[in-house]
Amino acid sequence: MEADDWMDIAPAPAAAADNVRRADTAHPLDFFRGRDFAGRYIFSLTSDSGCRNLPEPPRLNGIEVALERRASDGARLVLTLPGREHFDIFRALCAHLLQATASLPRGANASGLRLVLRRLADWHEMLRRRRDDLLSVPERIGLSGELLFLREVILPRLSAHDAASSWRGCHRDEQDFAVGHWQFEIKTQLSTADQRLIIASEAQLDTAGSQLLLCHQTIAASPPAADAFTLNSLVASLGKVFEAAGPSAKDVFDAGLDAWGYARHEDYDQPTWVLTDRRLFEVREGFPRIVSALLPRGVQNVSYEVLLRDCEPFTVDLGQIMSRIFA
Repeated sequence: MEADDWMDIAPAPAAAADNVRRADTAHPLDFFRGRDFAGRYIFSLTSDSGCRNLPEPPRLNGIEVALERRASDGARLVLTLPGREHFDIFRALCAHLLQATASLPRGANASGLRLVLRRLADWHEMLRRRRDDLLSVPERIGLSGELLFLREVILPRLSAHDAASSWRGCHRDEQDFAVGHWQFEIKTQLSTADQRLIIASEAQLDTAGSQLLLCHQTIAASPPAADAFTLNSLVASLGKVFEAAGPSAKDVFDAGLDAWGYARHEDYDQPTWVLTDRRLFEVREGFPRIVSALLPRGVQNVSYEVLLRDCEPFTVDLGQIMSRIFA
Protein backbone atom coordinates (compact mmCIF):
# COMPACT_ATOMS: atom_id res chain seq x y z
CA MET A 1 0.00 0.00 0.00
CA GLU A 2 1.29 3.45 -0.93
CA ALA A 3 0.51 7.03 0.11
CA ASP A 4 -1.36 7.43 -3.19
CA ASP A 5 -3.83 4.80 -1.96
CA TRP A 6 -5.13 7.49 0.41
CA MET A 7 -4.13 10.77 -1.26
CA ASP A 8 -6.30 10.12 -4.28
CA ILE A 9 -9.33 10.06 -1.99
CA ALA A 10 -10.86 13.43 -1.13
CA PRO A 11 -11.68 14.31 2.49
CA ALA A 12 -15.18 13.37 3.58
CA PRO A 13 -17.76 16.08 2.79
CA ALA A 14 -19.31 16.01 6.28
CA ALA A 15 -18.17 15.31 9.82
CA ALA A 16 -20.64 12.46 10.27
CA ALA A 17 -19.30 10.42 7.34
CA ASP A 18 -16.07 9.07 5.89
CA ASN A 19 -15.06 8.93 2.23
CA VAL A 20 -13.81 5.37 1.66
CA ARG A 21 -12.97 2.80 -1.01
CA ARG A 22 -12.35 -0.91 -0.86
CA ALA A 23 -8.77 -1.47 0.27
CA ASP A 24 -8.40 -4.53 -1.97
CA THR A 25 -11.22 -5.70 -4.22
CA ALA A 26 -9.80 -9.25 -4.25
CA HIS A 27 -9.65 -9.52 -0.45
CA PRO A 28 -12.35 -11.71 1.19
CA LEU A 29 -13.15 -9.17 3.93
CA ASP A 30 -14.68 -5.69 3.81
CA PHE A 31 -11.62 -3.57 4.52
CA PHE A 32 -11.86 0.07 3.46
CA ARG A 33 -9.29 2.85 3.19
CA GLY A 34 -10.25 6.49 3.05
CA ARG A 35 -10.20 9.91 4.67
CA ASP A 36 -12.38 11.53 7.29
CA PHE A 37 -13.79 15.06 7.35
CA ALA A 38 -10.45 16.45 8.63
CA GLY A 39 -8.59 14.75 5.79
CA ARG A 40 -6.94 12.17 8.05
CA TYR A 41 -6.18 8.73 6.63
CA ILE A 42 -8.39 5.91 7.92
CA PHE A 43 -8.50 2.14 7.53
CA SER A 44 -11.57 0.21 8.61
CA LEU A 45 -13.26 -3.17 8.83
CA THR A 46 -16.98 -3.61 9.50
CA SER A 47 -19.13 -6.59 10.42
CA ASP A 48 -22.92 -6.45 10.64
CA SER A 49 -23.17 -9.32 13.13
CA GLY A 50 -21.25 -11.77 15.32
CA CYS A 51 -19.40 -9.08 17.28
CA ARG A 52 -20.68 -9.71 20.78
CA ASN A 53 -17.92 -9.76 23.45
CA LEU A 54 -15.21 -8.37 21.22
CA PRO A 55 -12.15 -7.38 23.30
CA GLU A 56 -11.37 -3.70 23.66
CA PRO A 57 -8.74 -2.55 21.16
CA PRO A 58 -5.27 -1.63 22.41
CA ARG A 59 -3.85 1.88 22.33
CA LEU A 60 -1.18 2.44 19.71
CA ASN A 61 1.23 5.36 19.82
CA GLY A 62 0.71 7.57 16.77
CA ILE A 63 -2.37 5.69 15.51
CA GLU A 64 -5.92 6.06 16.86
CA VAL A 65 -7.85 2.80 17.24
CA ALA A 66 -11.62 2.95 17.70
CA LEU A 67 -14.19 0.16 17.94
CA GLU A 68 -17.66 1.43 17.12
CA ARG A 69 -20.48 -0.79 18.39
CA ARG A 70 -23.44 -1.06 16.06
CA ALA A 71 -26.99 -2.40 16.20
CA SER A 72 -27.74 -6.07 15.63
CA ASP A 73 -24.47 -7.19 17.16
CA GLY A 74 -22.36 -5.36 14.59
CA ALA A 75 -19.14 -3.38 14.94
CA ARG A 76 -16.75 -1.22 12.95
CA LEU A 77 -13.04 -1.01 13.71
CA VAL A 78 -11.35 2.17 12.51
CA LEU A 79 -7.64 2.99 12.46
CA THR A 80 -6.95 6.71 12.05
CA LEU A 81 -3.60 8.35 11.31
CA PRO A 82 -3.63 11.76 13.07
CA GLY A 83 -0.49 13.06 11.33
CA ARG A 84 1.68 12.05 8.41
CA GLU A 85 4.89 11.50 10.40
CA HIS A 86 3.91 7.91 11.25
CA PHE A 87 2.60 7.02 7.80
CA ASP A 88 5.19 4.28 7.18
CA ILE A 89 4.10 2.46 10.34
CA PHE A 90 0.42 3.00 9.50
CA ARG A 91 0.87 1.66 5.96
CA ALA A 92 2.85 -1.36 7.19
CA LEU A 93 0.21 -2.15 9.81
CA CYS A 94 -2.63 -1.96 7.29
CA ALA A 95 -0.74 -4.21 4.87
CA HIS A 96 -0.05 -6.67 7.69
CA LEU A 97 -3.74 -6.84 8.63
CA LEU A 98 -4.74 -7.48 5.03
CA GLN A 99 -2.21 -10.25 4.72
CA ALA A 100 -3.08 -11.82 8.09
CA THR A 101 -6.76 -12.16 7.12
CA ALA A 102 -6.34 -13.06 3.45
CA SER A 103 -7.02 -16.78 4.01
CA LEU A 104 -10.37 -16.31 5.81
CA PRO A 105 -13.59 -17.23 4.01
CA ARG A 106 -15.22 -14.50 1.97
CA GLY A 107 -17.48 -12.35 4.13
CA ALA A 108 -16.13 -13.67 7.46
CA ASN A 109 -15.86 -10.15 8.80
CA ALA A 110 -16.65 -11.03 12.42
CA SER A 111 -13.85 -13.60 12.52
CA GLY A 112 -11.66 -11.07 10.77
CA LEU A 113 -12.38 -8.45 13.42
CA ARG A 114 -11.32 -10.82 16.20
CA LEU A 115 -8.13 -11.74 14.35
CA VAL A 116 -7.37 -8.08 13.64
CA LEU A 117 -7.81 -7.18 17.32
CA ARG A 118 -5.39 -9.95 18.29
CA ARG A 119 -2.87 -8.71 15.75
CA LEU A 120 -3.26 -5.14 17.01
CA ALA A 121 -2.54 -6.40 20.54
CA ASP A 122 0.61 -8.06 19.18
CA TRP A 123 1.69 -4.78 17.57
CA HIS A 124 0.99 -2.95 20.80
CA GLU A 125 3.20 -5.37 22.71
CA MET A 126 5.95 -5.22 20.10
CA LEU A 127 6.02 -1.42 19.94
CA ARG A 128 5.83 -1.05 23.72
CA ARG A 129 8.63 -3.55 24.19
CA ARG A 130 10.74 -1.71 21.63
CA ARG A 131 10.04 1.55 23.45
CA ASP A 132 10.48 0.30 27.00
CA ASP A 133 12.86 -2.61 26.28
CA LEU A 134 10.56 -4.99 28.12
CA LEU A 135 11.03 -8.73 28.33
CA SER A 136 8.43 -10.73 26.42
CA VAL A 137 6.03 -12.94 28.38
CA PRO A 138 7.95 -16.16 27.49
CA GLU A 139 11.17 -14.44 28.58
CA ARG A 140 9.57 -13.43 31.89
CA ILE A 141 8.46 -17.01 32.47
CA GLY A 142 11.91 -18.33 31.60
CA LEU A 143 13.70 -15.86 33.89
CA SER A 144 11.23 -16.53 36.71
CA GLY A 145 11.86 -20.25 36.37
CA GLU A 146 15.62 -19.85 36.65
CA LEU A 147 15.25 -17.57 39.68
CA LEU A 148 12.88 -20.03 41.37
CA PHE A 149 15.40 -22.83 40.90
CA LEU A 150 18.18 -20.59 42.18
CA ARG A 151 16.18 -19.61 45.27
CA GLU A 152 14.68 -22.98 46.18
CA VAL A 153 17.23 -25.54 45.01
CA ILE A 154 20.67 -23.94 44.70
CA LEU A 155 20.75 -21.28 47.43
CA PRO A 156 19.89 -23.61 50.34
CA ARG A 157 22.88 -25.79 49.40
CA LEU A 158 25.63 -23.31 48.48
CA SER A 159 27.01 -20.06 49.79
CA ALA A 160 25.31 -17.01 48.32
CA HIS A 161 28.36 -16.12 46.23
CA ASP A 162 28.77 -19.65 44.86
CA ALA A 163 25.03 -19.90 44.20
CA ALA A 164 25.04 -16.66 42.19
CA SER A 165 28.16 -17.79 40.34
CA SER A 166 26.52 -21.10 39.40
CA TRP A 167 23.83 -19.26 37.44
CA ARG A 168 25.19 -19.47 33.90
CA GLY A 169 22.12 -19.34 31.65
CA CYS A 170 21.94 -15.58 32.11
CA HIS A 171 25.32 -15.34 30.38
CA ARG A 172 24.09 -17.47 27.46
CA ASP A 173 25.93 -20.63 28.42
CA GLU A 174 24.34 -23.76 26.97
CA GLN A 175 22.99 -24.86 30.39
CA ASP A 176 21.45 -22.66 33.06
CA PHE A 177 23.39 -23.78 36.16
CA ALA A 178 26.75 -25.42 36.73
CA VAL A 179 27.77 -27.04 40.03
CA GLY A 180 31.04 -28.91 39.74
CA HIS A 181 30.65 -31.43 36.90
CA TRP A 182 26.84 -31.28 37.17
CA GLN A 183 24.86 -29.11 34.76
CA PHE A 184 21.21 -28.08 35.10
CA GLU A 185 18.94 -27.04 32.23
CA ILE A 186 15.71 -25.36 33.42
CA LYS A 187 12.52 -25.45 31.36
CA THR A 188 9.56 -23.53 32.80
CA GLN A 189 6.14 -23.17 31.24
CA LEU A 190 2.56 -22.39 32.17
CA SER A 191 0.61 -25.34 33.55
CA THR A 192 -1.86 -24.91 30.67
CA ALA A 193 0.83 -25.16 27.98
CA ASP A 194 1.38 -28.17 25.74
CA GLN A 195 3.53 -30.74 27.50
CA ARG A 196 6.48 -30.40 25.20
CA LEU A 197 9.89 -28.88 25.81
CA ILE A 198 11.57 -26.53 23.37
CA ILE A 199 15.28 -27.30 23.05
CA ALA A 200 17.22 -24.35 21.67
CA SER A 201 20.18 -26.15 20.09
CA GLU A 202 21.92 -29.47 19.60
CA ALA A 203 24.35 -28.48 22.36
CA GLN A 204 21.74 -27.79 25.05
CA LEU A 205 21.23 -31.45 26.00
CA ASP A 206 24.72 -32.61 25.02
CA THR A 207 26.40 -33.80 28.20
CA ALA A 208 29.90 -33.36 26.70
CA GLY A 209 31.56 -35.23 29.55
CA SER A 210 29.49 -33.68 32.33
CA GLN A 211 26.36 -34.97 34.04
CA LEU A 212 23.23 -33.16 32.99
CA LEU A 213 19.86 -32.80 34.71
CA LEU A 214 16.82 -31.34 32.97
CA CYS A 215 14.41 -29.60 35.33
CA HIS A 216 10.85 -29.12 34.16
CA GLN A 217 8.73 -26.63 36.13
CA THR A 218 5.16 -25.45 35.66
CA ILE A 219 3.63 -22.27 37.02
CA ALA A 220 0.03 -21.07 37.08
CA ALA A 221 -1.73 -17.76 37.55
CA SER A 222 -2.73 -17.23 41.18
CA PRO A 223 -4.25 -14.60 43.42
CA PRO A 224 -1.78 -13.05 45.89
CA ALA A 225 -0.77 -15.65 48.46
CA ALA A 226 2.18 -16.55 50.66
CA ASP A 227 3.73 -18.81 48.03
CA ALA A 228 2.79 -16.66 45.03
CA PHE A 229 5.24 -14.39 43.24
CA THR A 230 5.68 -11.90 40.44
CA LEU A 231 8.90 -11.42 38.52
CA ASN A 232 9.60 -8.23 40.48
CA SER A 233 8.89 -9.81 43.88
CA LEU A 234 11.08 -12.80 43.02
CA VAL A 235 13.99 -10.56 42.06
CA ALA A 236 13.48 -8.43 45.18
CA SER A 237 13.45 -11.42 47.55
CA LEU A 238 16.64 -12.83 46.03
CA GLY A 239 18.25 -9.39 46.01
CA LYS A 240 17.82 -9.13 49.78
CA VAL A 241 19.48 -12.51 50.30
CA PHE A 242 22.48 -11.65 48.14
CA GLU A 243 22.76 -8.15 49.59
CA ALA A 244 22.86 -9.59 53.12
CA ALA A 245 25.64 -11.95 52.02
CA GLY A 246 27.86 -9.07 50.95
CA PRO A 247 28.60 -6.86 47.94
CA SER A 248 30.45 -9.58 46.03
CA ALA A 249 27.47 -11.95 45.92
CA LYS A 250 25.07 -9.10 45.11
CA ASP A 251 27.31 -7.91 42.27
CA VAL A 252 27.37 -11.38 40.70
CA PHE A 253 23.59 -11.66 40.98
CA ASP A 254 23.01 -8.17 39.54
CA ALA A 255 25.35 -8.96 36.65
CA GLY A 256 23.21 -11.99 35.87
CA LEU A 257 20.04 -9.89 35.82
CA ASP A 258 21.71 -7.32 33.57
CA ALA A 259 22.85 -10.06 31.20
CA TRP A 260 19.27 -11.38 31.06
CA GLY A 261 18.03 -7.90 30.14
CA TYR A 262 16.04 -7.39 33.35
CA ALA A 263 15.45 -3.93 34.76
CA ARG A 264 12.66 -3.34 37.24
CA HIS A 265 9.44 -2.21 35.54
CA GLU A 266 5.90 -1.90 36.83
CA ASP A 267 4.72 -4.28 34.08
CA TYR A 268 6.52 -7.07 35.93
CA ASP A 269 4.25 -6.64 38.97
CA GLN A 270 1.68 -8.71 37.07
CA PRO A 271 0.72 -11.47 36.67
CA THR A 272 1.04 -13.29 39.99
CA TRP A 273 2.16 -16.91 39.64
CA VAL A 274 2.60 -19.96 41.83
CA LEU A 275 4.84 -22.97 41.24
CA THR A 276 2.67 -26.03 40.56
CA ASP A 277 5.21 -28.72 39.70
CA ARG A 278 8.94 -29.39 39.54
CA ARG A 279 10.49 -32.57 38.15
CA LEU A 280 14.03 -33.62 37.35
CA PHE A 281 15.17 -35.88 34.52
CA GLU A 282 18.66 -37.26 34.09
CA VAL A 283 19.93 -36.79 30.55
CA ARG A 284 21.77 -40.03 29.80
CA GLU A 285 21.97 -42.73 27.16
CA GLY A 286 18.59 -43.16 25.48
CA PHE A 287 17.19 -39.75 26.47
CA PRO A 288 15.18 -38.20 23.59
CA ARG A 289 17.52 -35.57 22.22
CA ILE A 290 19.60 -34.37 19.30
CA VAL A 291 23.34 -33.86 19.81
CA SER A 292 26.09 -32.65 17.48
CA ALA A 293 27.35 -36.17 16.76
CA LEU A 294 23.98 -37.06 15.19
CA LEU A 295 23.92 -34.18 12.72
CA PRO A 296 25.10 -34.47 9.10
CA ARG A 297 28.15 -32.47 8.17
CA GLY A 298 27.31 -28.80 7.68
CA VAL A 299 24.11 -28.85 9.78
CA GLN A 300 24.08 -26.82 13.00
CA ASN A 301 21.95 -24.58 15.25
CA VAL A 302 19.08 -27.08 15.34
CA SER A 303 16.11 -26.34 17.61
CA TYR A 304 13.52 -29.02 18.30
CA GLU A 305 10.77 -30.17 20.67
CA VAL A 306 10.72 -33.09 23.11
CA LEU A 307 7.49 -34.61 24.37
CA LEU A 308 7.46 -34.54 28.16
CA ARG A 309 5.92 -38.00 28.41
CA ASP A 310 8.97 -39.48 26.68
CA CYS A 311 11.19 -38.05 29.43
CA GLU A 312 9.34 -39.92 32.18
CA PRO A 313 11.62 -43.03 32.21
CA PHE A 314 14.53 -40.73 33.13
CA THR A 315 12.87 -39.17 36.20
CA VAL A 316 15.08 -38.84 39.29
CA ASP A 317 14.16 -37.92 42.84
CA LEU A 318 15.09 -34.31 43.53
CA GLY A 319 16.08 -34.83 47.17
CA GLN A 320 18.19 -37.89 46.49
CA ILE A 321 20.06 -36.45 43.53
CA MET A 322 20.74 -33.20 45.37
CA SER A 323 22.20 -35.15 48.27
CA ARG A 324 24.63 -36.73 45.82
CA ILE A 325 25.56 -33.46 44.13
CA PHE A 326 25.99 -31.42 47.28
CA ALA A 327 27.43 -34.13 49.50
